[in-house]
Amino acid sequence: MVKSTITRINLKTPEPSMNPASPTSGPKSSSSWRILDYLKISSSPKQSVSPSNTSLNLKEQAEKAKSVCKCSCCGTVLTFPENTHKFCCPHCHTTNLLHLDLTADPPVHLLSYNYVNRLVDQALHSEKKIENSHELHERLKPLSDYLFQAFGSMACLNESFKLKRKSRRPHYSTANLDYDDVRKIFDLLTSLPSRRPLYYALSGACHCLKRLPLNLCDDPRNLSWVMVLFEIPFLSKALTNNDKRSQHRPGSMVEVPEIQALCYEILKRVLGIFSQAESTLTGNYVASWFSKRSHVDFMAKVELINLYITFHLKKYFYFANNPELARRSSSGGGLENTHRRNSSIPTPPPQQDESHLVKPTIKEARSNSVPHVQDDEYFQYSYLKDEVEGMDTLAPPVSLQQLTSGPLSPRSRGSKKKKHDAKIRVHQYSSNYHLRTASGALSIFVKANYIRYGENKLQAHAFYNSLVDYVNIKLDYDAWSSRRKSSRQDVGTEPALQTVIDYIHGSNHVPFTESPSTTFYFCQYPFLITLGGKIAILEYEARRQMERKAEEAFINSLDRRVTLDVYFRVRVRRDYIVQDSLRCIQLNPNNLKKSLRVQFINEPGVDAGGLKKEWFLLLTRALFSPHAGMLSYVEDSNFLWFNVVPVDNFEMYYLFGAILGLAIYNSTILDLKFPITMYKILLGLPIGLADYQEIFPMSARNLFRLRDYSAEEIESLDLTFEVTFSDPFGTRYTKDLIPGGSNLVVDGDNRELYIDKYARFFLWDGMSKQLAAFKGGFSNVVDGNAFSLFSPEEIQLLLCGSEESKFDVDVLQSVTNYSGWASKEEATESSTVKWFWEYVSGLTYKQQKKLLLFITGSDRVPATGIQNLTLKISRLKTAGGDSDRLPVAHTCFNELALYDYISKKKLAEKLDKAVNMSAGTLKSSLGLKGAARTLSSSASALTPYKQPDFSAYLNDRSESKNKNFTYFMVGSMGLLSAAGAKSTVEAFLSSMSASADVLAMAKVEVKLGAIPEGNNVIVKWQGKPVFIRHRTPDEIAEAESVDVQSLRDPETDDVRVKKPEWLVMLGICTHLGCVPIGEAGDYGGWFCPCHGSHYDISGRIRKGPAPLNLEIPQYEFTDDSTLLIG
Repeated sequence: MVKSTITRINLKTPEPSMNPASPTSGPKSSSSWRILDYLKISSSPKQSVSPSNTSLNLKEQAEKAKSVCKCSCCGTVLTFPENTHKFCCPHCHTTNLLHLDLTADPPVHLLSYNYVNRLVDQALHSEKKIENSHELHERLKPLSDYLFQAFGSMACLNESFKLKRKSRRPHYSTANLDYDDVRKIFDLLTSLPSRRPLYYALSGACHCLKRLPLNLCDDPRNLSWVMVLFEIPFLSKALTNNDKRSQHRPGSMVEVPEIQALCYEILKRVLGIFSQAESTLTGNYVASWFSKRSHVDFMAKVELINLYITFHLKKYFYFANNPELARRSSSGGGLENTHRRNSSIPTPPPQQDESHLVKPTIKEARSNSVPHVQDDEYFQYSYLKDEVEGMDTLAPPVSLQQLTSGPLSPRSRGSKKKKHDAKIRVHQYSSNYHLRTASGALSIFVKANYIRYGENKLQAHAFYNSLVDYVNIKLDYDAWSSRRKSSRQDVGTEPALQTVIDYIHGSNHVPFTESPSTTFYFCQYPFLITLGGKIAILEYEARRQMERKAEEAFINSLDRRVTLDVYFRVRVRRDYIVQDSLRCIQLNPNNLKKSLRVQFINEPGVDAGGLKKEWFLLLTRALFSPHAGMLSYVEDSNFLWFNVVPVDNFEMYYLFGAILGLAIYNSTILDLKFPITMYKILLGLPIGLADYQEIFPMSARNLFRLRDYSAEEIESLDLTFEVTFSDPFGTRYTKDLIPGGSNLVVDGDNRELYIDKYARFFLWDGMSKQLAAFKGGFSNVVDGNAFSLFSPEEIQLLLCGSEESKFDVDVLQSVTNYSGWASKEEATESSTVKWFWEYVSGLTYKQQKKLLLFITGSDRVPATGIQNLTLKISRLKTAGGDSDRLPVAHTCFNELALYDYISKKKLAEKLDKAVNMSAGTLKSSLGLKGAARTLSSSASALTPYKQPDFSAYLNDRSESKNKNFTYFMVGSMGLLSAAGAKSTVEAFLSSMSASADVLAMAKVEVKLGAIPEGNNVIVKWQGKPVFIRHRTPDEIAEAESVDVQSLRDPETDDVRVKKPEWLVMLGICTHLGCVPIGEAGDYGGWFCPCHGSHYDISGRIRKGPAPLNLEIPQYEFTDDSTLLIG
């Protein structure tokens, strides 16, 4: 047995890439970018020999010299003596051969359906009738022996099933294999009256797969036999039918445990070989071969590999939910010993019928005359669920049918953590070579999917594995990304400050790991992680970096005696929103990863989410305007693309990139209409002719017609290697596609180069500086490893949300939360809620989007689907069970507050009025799909009013107070030890956001005796501000004297208060959910500076865009001096 070293070579992702190479060279040449653009070619790994000790004599050197090589199946790095010709891997038990000639003549007749069918006819179709099973086996013995020898011969398999026998050169376009012939052979074998021929064929294949040459992946032609074995049609049966095995007899021979065990062994080793070829030139050929398969075949292979990953991952799922089982396995040295010790794992049931499979002895197996006995690994994994169910002390395992909901699904969100919610941890699967090889094999199909076109191309979700949602993916990400921590520090972080922060987090040392290349992480193969999991990682990384920046700001404030600010604050003027935004971003390059807060100058509002949404909306609208000249609208594709006209102001493109990064970082959906090419550029992926065809379909169609022209026709066009274009003002520009292009005529020999250069100019070369500035702005905000996990399609969903053809109202209804009712059941049974969902179901798609825009501030659903939309419906009780007031939407909280209405018709009328009054729709002149929100927020759109002086309402910012704060912080820091500093910072950070129990608090008690007459008090109830005003007699008289018929939302003062002197209401503007300020505005009540809404001393809307009065919460007076809210 060969000694295994610590390390294993993983060919997929040796290091997480922080800054993918940008495609500075643009698309590849015409022939290469169809395939080779997506197939990264790397040379095969070479054998390395460890240096010998020069002090030893030659004989000792020969005895002690060791070679190092990687197993051809599992990839484990092994050492072996130099003078040997083979060695065995202790992990996968593969015999690795140093030399094997696959070009030798096959020892038996080549395999084909016709030949095997002829042998079957000779065995069964004779004049003599078969009397018993012994005679049947004797008749089939020549067939069985032939199948074992043929499938056990690598040379025979490699030369069989050829479409063109004379073809000796590998081709990207085809594997030169007749897959139908392979499937017909196995269909024939499964229809025979005995299982023995099928068993012998599969056993021969297993025997062949256990002896592999080290140079197997050097030549693509060497893998033809592996492609043949991967085409066995019932390999998946080994992974799906084991739960039924103990319940009833097998229905067909492919359900027999011994047959399934052989199928498992074949699949395991085939995937191992594919994984070793993945990063080589041979792997590129294999990817190209699979890309040519039909949609059904390609999808079936992807599902098969994912099923194999699930088969192995569910073992750790059982361990995570049954700790006793995990302890048994670890204490006994692994699952194998668990299988031997516990009788609860059944052995394969004996076969009682006449076609019982004979188990050959080891001596017979070594003689290669009959198949050898397979390993028991498959049975250990297959019957693990039976062992769990047989252990009285353990809870029954969660059925895998329950995995469709997943821990990231809405059904699991918001619910209490159950016993079976335990996560699979990294240490459980990190050394499992099965997961590593299967993931490596599946990456070949991901590569193949990139070069498939049209409807045959699978969506990213086709590669997701739902069981990965049960992995502790955040720990997996931390372990994966920490491998390059020592080689990179956060930009803008001082080394000394970084040391302090690392100490606070306990991360100032590099944790011991076995070796970077030995471990398997799911983040190495992100195509397995669902979009919900990737978003969770991105939010986790963003939150961690925001907290890190807050800590830096705190520590800097102590050291430098500066004011603490844990937010990235953007202060802009509405009329100069682009210039001011650019200035804020350029002056704060190290603060972009803080939590974003927006303030419009001369509008001292509080950003509770509404201002941030409006800032993104107004800024992107200004950047995308045709007058900005940054982007051009392509009518043929309805896309926006970068303007090829020369510009000097590259800062605008930098701002555009930074805005997209901030939107991702702050979980904000934008209304964008860009092709997938833009997201490829952000990820550093290659772009090519397919991208040009997506953006400029008409131009691409005409350009590609040059390939159909004869040389004479092309010359008659008089084309040269130059391009002419014009700007919106009619100015024409001419550029050479290559140096001296104006003097080079396009002919039949260089037309592919012309097509390549022409498309390349409008994709990259013509605006390379603009794209570089755009990508630089984006990378300055989003530069973590988390972003590299996404595909271009997923980034598009993340930024733009999902454009569904129609909302699934049933799903949205199932995930909606309710407030104001005793329970969710009571809420769903109430007439108001029933009428609301009936109203939503009856809307058109366009109307549904307007309603969603009214409630959430965006007409797009989240990237992960409408099931992950956080929606809340609150009940506003009214006397008599009817109200004339309009519903209220709080966009910051995705909340819709409904009054009780007497009929469904009245509710629909009020909703229609509220939706249409709050915002209109604007059809974009750029042809963007969907409706964009028109905010009544600009000064010109409002009723003219005199801007009041708000200095009296602002906090006192005197110099003495600032000094006192600074002296206190500096003095307290001098008294703290290192451990004390850690606890202080953690306490400070936790105080920045409300705790869970505060947010969930149902009732708040307020002592009224502490509130003087004529003063306001703000308290927090259920995470929302509540205004309490102790009104004076003059204020009461003023509120009662108003003519309510002239009000937008008619409501008398006595309806809004229970005691005239006490006014209690929610401090949330009914326009976009901002927080108004008190004792301000034109009516002496409250003023929302965000959009100019004025409320009187009774909280009624008097002027501005807000449609409704400030909402009155549920409250009561328990006595004369105590108020209970809730």
